Amino acid sequence: MILTLFKTELIKQKKGFIWLIVTIIPLGTMVAMFLDMYLRYHTYLYGLAQNNKVTSWVILLKENHNILGWGMFLPFFVSIIATIIYYTEFENNSWKKHLSLPVSKVEIYISKFFVILFFSLIMIILNSLGLLIVGKIIGFPEAFDYKLYANYILFQFIAILGVSAIHNFLSSYYESAITPVIIGFISMIFSKIVLLARPGIAKFIPYTYTHYANNLNGESKALVVYGGIISMAILLFLGILSFKKRDIL
Repeated sequence: MILTLFKTELIKQKKGFIWLIVTIIPLGTMVAMFLDMYLRYHTYLYGLAQNNKVTSWVILLKENHNILGWGMFLPFFVSIIATIIYYTEFENNSWKKHLSLPVSKVEIYISKFFVILFFSLIMIILNSLGLLIVGKIIGFPEAFDYKLYANYILFQFIAILGVSAIHNFLSSYYESAITPVIIGFISMIFSKIVLLARPGIAKFIPYTYTHYANNLNGESKALVVYGGIISMAILLFLGILSFKKRDIL
């Protein structure tokens, strides 16, 4: 039944503007990274890559993740996606129709979570495809590092699991579309401050896990994987308990 609900959600969002969001954000980052590479690649970044004995593709990834701030803003983008998905229900007053069907509130809640992950993954993949296009246009001399970027996509996806669970709850709880987005924005800023000032504490904050997704050494991999999965399991479970008890009609 969850799969059926998931498919229904995708059909419901087909005419919405969520597709615009998940495409225009990566498009914007692609344009920004193209300008960055166009202005600095031949004069600075290529030399930096050679001095550090890494490929241009590594430099491009780090510029995207750290300098442009993709790693910082990704949880905020997820909050926007979650808000749009739930806003459709509140705007059209569709909860009564959902609950009149032979499905449980748990199934509805989990299907929403999967839809958030689905659109977030599309956005992440499009961001990496945009980087590939930038590298090809600029004319990187090295072959595209498929393994590096596949891992980048995978670990970003794992890193957003906890944040997706948080905003699955927040977006289901608040009828106002702006409130979960504001919380997401404030949490993004707060997590960055904690990451810089108290990195030990930051490891327990789901909003920080995306920061580690481009630094794929052993410690960062473990933090992203365990942090993402464990926070998802705990927060999704708590969200389910809350959603089951709540009167959403």
